[in-house]
Amino acid sequence: MERNKRILIIDDQEDLREQLARLLVNAGRPNKTAAMVQSMRARLMGLDQAPEADEAKNDGPTYDIDTAGQGEEAFELVKAAIENGAPYAVVFTDMRMPPGWDGLKTAKKIREIDKNIEIVIMTAFADYEQEVICKEIGTPEKLLYIKKPFQAEEIFQLALSLTSKWNFEELERSRRKWLENLIKCMRKVKVSSNVKSLFGATLESLLNFTDSEVGLIAVWNEDKKAWTLRDHRNMQEADAEKFLKDSSDVLKEASAMQKSDGKYLIPLKAADITAIAAIYDAKTESDPEWFKLMSLLVMVSNENLETISFKEKQDSAGTETARLRGVVKEIKEFAEIFLKSHKDEPEIKKIVEKSNSVLGK
Repeated sequence: MERNKRILIIDDQEDLREQLARLLVNAGRPNKTAAMVQSMRARLMGLDQAPEADEAKNDGPTYDIDTAGQGEEAFELVKAAIENGAPYAVVFTDMRMPPGWDGLKTAKKIREIDKNIEIVIMTAFADYEQEVICKEIGTPEKLLYIKKPFQAEEIFQLALSLTSKWNFEELERSRRKWLENLIKCMRKVKVSSNVKSLFGATLESLLNFTDSEVGLIAVWNEDKKAWTLRDHRNMQEADAEKFLKDSSDVLKEASAMQKSDGKYLIPLKAADITAIAAIYDAKTESDPEWFKLMSLLVMVSNENLETISFKEKQDSAGTETARLRGVVKEIKEFAEIFLKSHKDEPEIKKIVEKSNSVLGK
């Protein structure tokens, strides 16, 4: 998951907001003055090489900064960011910003549309009591109050801490959503009563978990040495069949979840069933927790496939046994009728005896 380092600075004085923006933009860059002093010290100490490599280092955070001169403008920027799926992590806002909204109203309006953003109130005046500010804006655990003038290091530390906090909480929110989604998908797989419905439920669950809409599921036919399409979603059957034919070897060799030619391949196996799901445009996550949950969904699908296929075999075997018993019973009845008119036929007697043995009589 890409880290969010988007920060919005709100101040009616352009020079102040631009100065603060420059501070944060330069936060991750090397300090040239410090590097120069370090280089001079190295030469005075007689070192052959000054530690110029340190000057080139850029290990600090880099932020994506936007600015606004009025609260109304800032509100629209936050609203647009949410609609575009790229919300701000932190907003720094001044308190006094005539002639429009003050910092309190601006923060309150922003909080109404973004419950997760971290808000920092900056002011040189005590226009409101902190208790009033917390009550009006809400979510006090995501609200800080800093007095002007402040040191650059304070802003650096706030930006670093609050963006890290936002990203950590966002990761936890995502993990919670993944878990809730997993439970729904597992429930759908578990209620399947036969192999056919299980394939459909498994495909739908995999599409749902990977936030995709297009995919297929197929079974390997050992006799035909080819894949048999069992279900597909939002694609033409001819296209699915062509993919199975063109990618037959790749699908056969897939032994674990993997990406291939833009598709996410997910092997499914039971005792005598080799199946595979191909998910188009799957949205996977780099977080190991996501892969653990995805693996759990596949494991549950495999277990259910094993259970249902075994049950269907037992049912099939029972049906075949019942059919054979019916055939034997008919043979016995005909033999008994024939025996009434041919009492001395030893072979007919053997047929009746064998039939009784098979039927448990």
